[in-house]
Amino acid sequence: MRRRPMRYSRSILSICFLAAAALPLSAVAGHQVPSDTTAPIVTYTVYGIVGTNGWYRGSTSGNFITVNWSVSDPDSPITSTSGCEPGDAIAGPNKGTTRTCSATSDGGTTTVTTKNLKVDADPPTGVSAIFARAADFNGWFNHPVSVTWQGSDATSGIASCSAATYSGPDKAAAPVSGGCTDVAGNFAPAPVSINYDSTAPVLSKALVDSRNGSDLVTWKSSSPSDTAVVQRWQRGTKKQPVIFRGAGGSFMDKKVEAGLEYTYAVQTFDEAGNASKRKIVAGLAKIVTMRKLPYVPRVADKPILRWAGTRGASYYNVQLYRGSKRVFAAWPTTNQLGLPAGWRWNGHKQRLGPGRYRWYVWAGFGARSFARYRTVGSAQFVVPG
Repeated sequence: MRRRPMRYSRSILSICFLAAAALPLSAVAGHQVPSDTTAPIVTYTVYGIVGTNGWYRGSTSGNFITVNWSVSDPDSPITSTSGCEPGDAIAGPNKGTTRTCSATSDGGTTTVTTKNLKVDADPPTGVSAIFARAADFNGWFNHPVSVTWQGSDATSGIASCSAATYSGPDKAAAPVSGGCTDVAGNFAPAPVSINYDSTAPVLSKALVDSRNGSDLVTWKSSSPSDTAVVQRWQRGTKKQPVIFRGAGGSFMDKKVEAGLEYTYAVQTFDEAGNASKRKIVAGLAKIVTMRKLPYVPRVADKPILRWAGTRGASYYNVQLYRGSKRVFAAWPTTNQLGLPAGWRWNGHKQRLGPGRYRWYVWAGFGARSFARYRTVGSAQFVVPG
């Protein structure tokens, strides 16, 4: 038996079409199409030199930094952006600012604001060094000195300034480094120089060469430029006047009195005011007289005996005793006699060795054979050991 084809009414077909139209397209096509439920991804990168305390110190190209934005959405296109310009420059100095980027896609809108961006590429200004005290002498420091630095910074402010204590080495215009750093990490150097010398000069070979009518004082110091100060006083007195101040290595004292023993003090000073040890040297009497003194003078090598002349005297007889023993005699025709370093007496060699001596003088009249004498006087002296 032959089957007839099934017939559907128009109303049933309409219902089927409407039901099919109500199904998702993915169901119609036979697969699933996902929808965008995620907002755009917005990030940023700051290009600049990172300083300290959250600051940037500009960039290698100048006093600015750059903000670069990155906007993406893997599920749908970005439909709009605001404030997301690439290479957004922030000029310095800048005490703080932000940038904001908004991006929209089918998944929604994302808004990101940067952290507070601070820019200071300028180092501190007006940086200077301050010494704890003035130079000790003639522009020189001769013992340790503290140095501090100060300055200002209009943008990030001063974080710290250097401090140092200079204690050597000895040098003219010695460099001392220091400066100030701002909060952003910028450093402003302000080196200074210092004349420093803490080493005292060395004084050596202080000597006195006693001469007829003068004393030659000589010395040697560390540097020819050292200044020497020479004081002199007569033995037995307390006042010690300065008789010389200046450069060099010698001084001729022409204001000594015959028969007196002097003491000299020599001290040298360098350019920084450092003083050597004081040297005390004796100016022994070169001329020995019969003047009354509160002491027996010590004599220099080969002393000269001098006495007041006697009117009408043809010659003088001088006799020298060491202890109670006569060791020398002479008949000079003038009122002075230079003693030799050595001689012969009674067939024996004699010399003016260390010890105490007494000398006598008589004035002779007429021929020596007349033996007419008058006593002039006597005195003592000491030959130091």
